[in-house]
Amino acid sequence: MKYRWFEKGAYASADARKYLASEFDPNKVKKIAVIRHAALGDLVIVRPFLIEAKKFFPNAEIILVGVTNYQYGLPSDLADSTYITFGKDVKKNHSFSEKIKNIKGLGEQDIIFDLSCTNRSHWLTALNKAKLKFGFPYKQMLNGIIYNVSVLRSDFQHELDCMMDMLRFLGHVPSRVPDFGYTDNRTVKPQAEKNFVYFNGASTESKILPKEQMYQLMKEAAEAFPNIKHCYLEGVHDREKGDFLASLVEEKDNIEIIATKPLEGLTEYIARSTMVIAPDTGIRNLLFLHIRQQSVFFTLQYHSGIHLSMNLDIKL
Repeated sequence: MKYRWFEKGAYASADARKYLASEFDPNKVKKIAVIRHAALGDLVIVRPFLIEAKKFFPNAEIILVGVTNYQYGLPSDLADSTYITFGKDVKKNHSFSEKIKNIKGLGEQDIIFDLSCTNRSHWLTALNKAKLKFGFPYKQMLNGIIYNVSVLRSDFQHELDCMMDMLRFLGHVPSRVPDFGYTDNRTVKPQAEKNFVYFNGASTESKILPKEQMYQLMKEAAEAFPNIKHCYLEGVHDREKGDFLASLVEEKDNIEIIATKPLEGLTEYIARSTMVIAPDTGIRNLLFLHIRQQSVFFTLQYHSGIHLSMNLDIKL
């Protein structure tokens, strides 16, 4: 029971239970793979897991497994090495045998933590050897087929807690307040010119406002607050560019388009801003988790008749 802290809240195969009872020692674990295929917001929340895993496995080499189409914000700084697998953006460029070779290239590990549980991560977990293969699948049928250890995945707790449950399973006690390994920007001084930052990107188009609605929002905001600089922040995808605002930029001298920033520059830029307006996405996670708490944040939701001035409660 020393390294199997559960009775009914998790799954472990007979082989996994035997290994945990007879051989497992976190100090002797040498190779760990952490699979995380996701966009910026989900890459932000995997950071505390990597930090806690390093604490519990002090002698292990941690390999972070990413994917080609989601590399912006990949926390390679918290891993010993990074392995990138083929994503949907390059799938037409490689044969089936090349894809299998890429998947198998991860190699044998002591432990695989699958923190994605997607079709691609299933193949990665299944085709590479490991003594323990952790997951948190919605489909329980995958237990015993792909994963020999899994924890419950609940819609009623944060996904980060589901990840940490994998370490709790083994007896580790994570920090009560998650450590994201970011610079604390709460002491950063706001820039002299007050500005509202607008971001309208997400991993899927269904999560963002239509361009017509975003255009109208910025137009009304610029008119309601003429002494504020209204900055549209571009993302990495084509749908997140600000070309559709070109005519508005010419019409209003207090609107500008900000080109995509590197992650390090992005966090400081947001920290210095007066207010951030964005969908439920990675920018929101960055704001809530580690930049100064004085920033004001509004979440964009897809509905008609947005009027920023009606919802604003801030002294300017």
